[in-house]
Amino acid sequence: MNRFKEARDKGGRFLLDQLGDDGKFGSSDMGAMEYYKVPSALLVCGQSNAASRLLDWVRRKGMTAEGDFGPRPNGAKDDYGYAYYNSWLIIGAQRLGQFDISESGMEFLMRFWNPNTGAFFSSYYEREQHTKEDLWVVSGSGEAALYTGRIDVAKAVGGWMERMMEAQPNYPDQMYTVFSKTTGLITEPDPEEEIRYVLNCDAQRDEFFFNPGIAGGFLARLFQVTGEQKWLDLSQEYMRFADGASDFLFKLLRAGKVGWAASVLYTLTGEDKYQKMAIRVGDNLIEAQNDDGSWDFPPAPMATNDVTAEMVVWLDEIHQAVGADWHE
Repeated sequence: MNRFKEARDKGGRFLLDQLGDDGKFGSSDMGAMEYYKVPSALLVCGQSNAASRLLDWVRRKGMTAEGDFGPRPNGAKDDYGYAYYNSWLIIGAQRLGQFDISESGMEFLMRFWNPNTGAFFSSYYEREQHTKEDLWVVSGSGEAALYTGRIDVAKAVGGWMERMMEAQPNYPDQMYTVFSKTTGLITEPDPEEEIRYVLNCDAQRDEFFFNPGIAGGFLARLFQVTGEQKWLDLSQEYMRFADGASDFLFKLLRAGKVGWAASVLYTLTGEDKYQKMAIRVGDNLIEAQNDDGSWDFPPAPMATNDVTAEMVVWLDEIHQAVGADWHE
């Protein structure tokens, strides 16, 4: 079971080699969209000094007075995942005790919060009743709220997830993942954007399989903080989609978040199925790792550093739950 730790550290070394002496990481063209997961990845590999150097660079050159993170490529504000990038940096900074960064970052992220639904808007610009709210963006933002002590906001996110689950028309064969105040759960998406809106458990094509994982993982963490059983039950309900998901979906790197949620649920419940699911995802991630420690995800437009940092974090979560040291 040390294989998860070894693959994690191999990925961490790939990232560490790109960190400059001044703390700057990766491509200037990509900016925050390349480094946003890296502090957490370096931290879980035991490279806390390197993670802190990167965050110090963010403090000096990558954070605005309002608490946003940059630089960003042209068009970044049109990306419906804008808030998601910020949530990773907030969590990484909080885990490292860089509270000025995490608190300022969370203040900015709260501009996306919709108190009328309990969720976070996906749009950088719009704050209307029809503005869309995506499950993965809301989940990441809710986790950032948990880490920074905004428990009422996190519980409001949980309430939104309850309503989203109650509205599912064909669950667990399908999971719809986008909501708006005016429409509710959006079940008739534009076919050209279908991947954003719906996930099919028998899929044989690339789909957003991270959705049940990030929702289940957030809700399991919410249970840990509040002790309220309904959040653990809801976490398991979201992960019920993964119970019947195709092998194709499990072999996607997008399954990393499912491995994270399964690891937390195994820790909390001791249920064998979650242990098996975590190991299944972890082994698939190891099989997909490149010789240099990186991962890439063609043909999707995901930067190598982005996906590598994320897989490092999920392998650490899997190692925490099922790694050899835990059982010896």
